[in-house]
Amino acid sequence: MRLPMLALALLCATPAIAQQPASETWVTTSDTVRAQAAGIALPQQAGALALVKTGEISDYGSGINSYAQYASADNVVQATAFIYKPGLADTALAAVATERAIFERFGPTTRRVSQQVTDAGGHANSALRTLYTGAADGQLVLAAAFVHAGGWIVKLRVTATSDRQADVEAGVNAMLKGLSFDTTSALQRASAVDLKACTADSTALCRLGTIKVDDATFDVLQVADANANGSVVIPIDDAGALLRFDRVAGSQGYALTRYGLDSSTAVGRYPALPDSRQMAAIIDGSDQKLAKGDEPSTTTVLRESVR
Repeated sequence: MRLPMLALALLCATPAIAQQPASETWVTTSDTVRAQAAGIALPQQAGALALVKTGEISDYGSGINSYAQYASADNVVQATAFIYKPGLADTALAAVATERAIFERFGPTTRRVSQQVTDAGGHANSALRTLYTGAADGQLVLAAAFVHAGGWIVKLRVTATSDRQADVEAGVNAMLKGLSFDTTSALQRASAVDLKACTADSTALCRLGTIKVDDATFDVLQVADANANGSVVIPIDDAGALLRFDRVAGSQGYALTRYGLDSSTAVGRYPALPDSRQMAAIIDGSDQKLAKGDEPSTTTVLRESVR
């Protein structure tokens, strides 16, 4: 009975991607597939992982939310490369949002066991790679890696049953090695993410707290500067949606911007940083307390499936 259960767990771990017509936003060569809009290419063969299909998740025809799926010969090791253009591209924020989604989807036994800054396509320190074990009651092991190139994020996800950890690590490393970029100067240096509680002296990404909305938990983060006055950011899902509060110059107020795929929307201003209850209302779309003359956000935000 164990093998069917493991197969089911692995199937559930594979990102759910709706079927789309063949996409012209990908170009295939003899040994690569290239995301045209991003100018980023992936290998057709990454170690033991072979390309299965390419496509787009949303915004069909634009190339701003594309994917490529891979699998091992026995289909036990499965991988997906996502190339997408969030309104605010940042490796650390993408990693935090994905980790939160992984923990929520695969349960309390999931553990992050390692995280390293590594190479992508031969370019030093341009990728952040993380390994998770114990997922789905100990049945699965997962790896995630992130690269920031210009306005684009490359996210790699590799998953297998727990006895195939070495293959998962080899797979994500081979995918990173096989990446190539039209504009290498656009690659951003990656940094490890070690979220700690914010203090007055915080000078790196830190956690102000968490907010619970229905069954989902959201991290409230601060991109701290020397005066602890950095932007406050709330990742909404693992596909680039987030809220950002920026300090308004010369006041105690904050301006709220909502980011999505290749988009940003100025929502309004608050006289002070909203408290946790008001932030929860902003997330679920019920907030009515924006400054006079601004329209309240009416977008209901739901946690998307991990990708």
